[in-house]
Amino acid sequence: MSTQFAVSMLAVVLALGYSLRMTQKLHEQVTELQSQIMMRQLETSQVDSEQSLTNNHENSSSCTCDIPDGFTYASTFGVIGDANADDTLALQAAIDSASANDSGGIVILPKGTFRTSDSLIIPAGVTLQGQGYGDSPLAISFDAGASTIAYCGTDYAVKLEGHSSGLRDLAVYDWPYGEDCENIQAAGGVLVEADASLVESVVVSNIFIYYFLGGPALSLVAKNSGGVPFGNYQNVRIRHAKIGISLSADESSFVNSNSFIAGGMSGGGFDTGVIAQGPGACNDNKFYGMFIEPPDTENTHVYVSGSKTNIKLLDVRLEATQKSLDRPIVIVDDTSYGNVMNGFLGHTHIKANLNRNPGIDLMSHKSVGLDPAPKNLYWNSAFKGYVESDRMMPGFSLVGTNAALTVLDQTETLFPDHNVIDIDYLNYGGAFKLMADVTPKSPGHDFVTFGVYARSSVPGSIVAAMRYESGSIISSGPHSGGGDWEFIGMTALYDKSAPYFYFSITGDVQLTAPTFIYGQSPATPGASLMSSSGARMAGTLTMGVTTVYPPPSSTPYYWKIPKNSGNIFLIDTQGSSRTIIRLNHSTADRFARGTVATLMFEEAGTRVKHNGYIKLKNNADFVSGPNTSITLMASGSASWTEVSRNE
Repeated sequence: MSTQFAVSMLAVVLALGYSLRMTQKLHEQVTELQSQIMMRQLETSQVDSEQSLTNNHENSSSCTCDIPDGFTYASTFGVIGDANADDTLALQAAIDSASANDSGGIVILPKGTFRTSDSLIIPAGVTLQGQGYGDSPLAISFDAGASTIAYCGTDYAVKLEGHSSGLRDLAVYDWPYGEDCENIQAAGGVLVEADASLVESVVVSNIFIYYFLGGPALSLVAKNSGGVPFGNYQNVRIRHAKIGISLSADESSFVNSNSFIAGGMSGGGFDTGVIAQGPGACNDNKFYGMFIEPPDTENTHVYVSGSKTNIKLLDVRLEATQKSLDRPIVIVDDTSYGNVMNGFLGHTHIKANLNRNPGIDLMSHKSVGLDPAPKNLYWNSAFKGYVESDRMMPGFSLVGTNAALTVLDQTETLFPDHNVIDIDYLNYGGAFKLMADVTPKSPGHDFVTFGVYARSSVPGSIVAAMRYESGSIISSGPHSGGGDWEFIGMTALYDKSAPYFYFSITGDVQLTAPTFIYGQSPATPGASLMSSSGARMAGTLTMGVTTVYPPPSSTPYYWKIPKNSGNIFLIDTQGSSRTIIRLNHSTADRFARGTVATLMFEEAGTRVKHNGYIKLKNNADFVSGPNTSITLMASGSASWTEVSRNE
């Protein structure tokens, strides 16, 4: 290395050293200046705040209260948290202080394991908040800065008994350690109870409930005209319990519209994961994004019981890796309806009446949901073919003489090809009724949905009405009388033994597009590809063909062709010449007006006689030859009229 190069390198090093020292000094000066500026801003802010508070006190004469200062700290009341000392009295004293407004309404629990021997009672407006439940969702963490209520008693560990009470960021453990605790089992973990009272808007968040094998980990109970509504339960993690979450209401009470968000349950010892039961109202309780996956349950993962009880499982994961395939993972008893369930179903199947619960869409290779067929059973929903002189509307019965009907001009239509009928109510004789002339029975369905578009300027001019499953008559909401089109309809459980559905009319009204389906689903009025309003077809129409045999010898001229078996009938005369004078003379066997039937004869010699019941062209009898036919149209009564013949 040359002397000149060495001198140059030394100069560079000295320059860099000087630069670094200067940079460090400059940084220290900037830091000191920033600190001074922050101190001056803080002093100014404090002065402004004090002045603002002084001004507020000077300008307000209504507030004479003492405002509690900050949170309530359980450590101030002597809690120890070493898992040995009984912290019940100290913890309850902190909670009571918060309740009495002697200190802040949030009771802060430090880290530790706080052994209790009696239930902690959390009243209205008070929240017990810990430092989290540690670093494991599978077991209690004693060395991760967690706050744990270690309950050693026979009641519930924690009871929330007032509006807006809460529990956050801690673990609740049925403590099994020590000679005085190892043989004691708690009745449950956390209880929200309304006994002859209302307890609403409870918040339970980020809670780990562990090892309550003697009862429910979390229970919402209403009794003696009590109510538990509108609670919010977030990230409740349950591990090893007899029952995960229990919702119950006696006959006079309700547990309604509570939300359970995320969280879930796993582990062993479960009889049931989630149970909701009456006999009181216990409905609209929603479970969002939870998992319910004990390997097995003694009863089932989800059980719902009671005519006033239903739940909503939304995007829920259900798994039971050790449950035998013949045992359902969800049971909904036959009295419950309106349940909604969707998400992931990993094992076994669902036991439920899906016609009463069409919102159950938990589908897997072991189970599938069920939707009602969207078929309008008002076959003349377009109100076609009204005969004003006879007051006859095909497909409908007009019950009462206290209304005049008119079919309006097509410019009044609400749906394509659907007539609008104008009903002029004559203000006597009670309600005028419009109903289907024949309603097909559907024993497989429990619900019915029906309605009609109505326009009226008379408030209450029309309601939909039906016989409920109990046998009583119930009705929909009435028309407002606002002069606009409104859909008047309802969906409800119907009386299968005596189904009865109608529109009750007590004022002038216009109607169009009635719809009737079995099942619980939104109504779909209006035109379809093939309906009473008409049809268009690009393919082949295939009609049913049925063989008809001669009548008994006691009534040789009274033939019967079967209903609902097609429109083409092969007449088997069994080698003899026959005579046909009547077709389907019995009222129960008559075809609807406009039904077209073709009688086909392979053998010659059978006579269809012209008479008052079979009206033939030119009053001439039809006599069959080999492979001939005659086509007749039903009048809706006992008579038929010839359409055409092929002799």
